[in-house]
Amino acid sequence: MAVIRRGKIYWYHFEFQGRRIQESSGFRNKTAALKVEAKRRTDLLERRAGFTRSKPSPRFEEFSKQFLEWSKQQHRPKTHDLHELNCKTLKRFFRGKYLDEITSKMVEDFKSARKQERLKWATERFVTGTTVNRALTTLKLLYHQAERSGYAVKNPVVGISMFREPLDSMRIISFEEQSAYLTETSQPLHDIAKIILDSGMRPEEVFRMRTENLDFKQRTIFNPCGKTKAARRTIPMTDDALSLLKRRVKESASLGTPYVFPSPREVQRAIGSVKKAHRNAVERADIKRHFRLYDLRHTFATRAVASGADLPTLSTLLGHATILMTMRYVHPAAEQKRAAMKKFEEFSAEGTIAAAIVQKNHGVTTKVTTVGRVN
Repeated sequence: MAVIRRGKIYWYHFEFQGRRIQESSGFRNKTAALKVEAKRRTDLLERRAGFTRSKPSPRFEEFSKQFLEWSKQQHRPKTHDLHELNCKTLKRFFRGKYLDEITSKMVEDFKSARKQERLKWATERFVTGTTVNRALTTLKLLYHQAERSGYAVKNPVVGISMFREPLDSMRIISFEEQSAYLTETSQPLHDIAKIILDSGMRPEEVFRMRTENLDFKQRTIFNPCGKTKAARRTIPMTDDALSLLKRRVKESASLGTPYVFPSPREVQRAIGSVKKAHRNAVERADIKRHFRLYDLRHTFATRAVASGADLPTLSTLLGHATILMTMRYVHPAAEQKRAAMKKFEEFSAEGTIAAAIVQKNHGVTTKVTTVGRVN
């Protein structure tokens, strides 16, 4: 047995099945540290001898592959892609560690370190708490899957507090911002943005739009699948959308692709992302506030309500399962709020004037009656 003092705490280290075990005993007393080491050895030996049903833990990077294979079968593509991206980030911090070696303290260290990393595409900005929370969610699910797979692990994410996320991270863009943005967008981003603004479709729904699902006679777009059952819907085209999509369909026919927005690398596949083009357009348009492509969908919803659309109809257009979800998407713009307050001000003024007139008339009547009695 071997224990080494580091600072005031004793650490133990030994080899087991070709795996180097090096952990803190948590004690300042050497005798107590030796007992902790002995117990750790016993636990490992019992597991190997079959006294427990749990399987020895794999390394993080090994099990992450199994987790992603499971995720690919269980989750929709966008969710799987998010888990895959998060696993790449998590491997930078936990590569080489066995699942049962990762502690809550390590997770807290990851949480703190990740939050202080700068974004690659914007050196003056840091990774958001929301992004860190998504990685922690992936890590938590990964451990749940490890437990279901029979590994002897304790989920280190349980009890870890998430970063506080903004209550309202959605926003709509003004007509001025829209004009500046569309002026700076390149193709196919320009047409994709126009379709979202005119239909309220989700970006990924526009990406995978197929020519066969467009009906120019009926002026409709059919979305066959999506995030929820309600996402399967038919959406009317505006005049601008009709003209744009007709041009796009001709281009797709010349390329021999079924997609309205094919991938520039492989025309038989739908385009996967326009993030880089979007960031560049936002920068060139000098839009200061954070602006995501998805915000164009929120913009459509808010403008639709402002123009008189009722919530049940809007909910159907957006592909929402409930009106409550639709209400989260409606964000009155500053000019709408000012207009509402102006109407309120006018209504209050009219009421005040009407009340004053009634009081004045009542006072005159009383005076006349009193004079009559005196005479």
